Amino acid sequence: MPTPPTPHDTVPDFIIERFDDHSAAELRAIASYAGTLESSSDVPNYIVQAFAIQDDETRTVVAIYADELADYLEANEAADDEARPDDGDDDTGPGRMGGAFFG
Repeated sequence: MPTPPTPHDTVPDFIIERFDDHSAAELRAIASYAGTLESSSDVPNYIVQAFAIQDDETRTVVAIYADELADYLEANEAADDEARPDDGDDDTGPGRMGGAFFG
């Protein structure tokens, strides 16, 4: 199991806390936004507001952390998928119709 990334000391605490609520795709959008500051509907408003008052260095470390956290979430998802047993029972074989007719 991968270990979660550690944010740089200059990443604001409120951002670290709020990143727990985002998917890997949303975190990637935040990281991309940090580099361009181009409007996007995929970027939460609190990030737009926070980045407006942050310097370039802070935006950069936030982007790195967002990207690393997205990698971590994706690795966890892949590890979870691999850990699930594949018993081969997909309920599509003969006699497995189920439903109202075959209870």
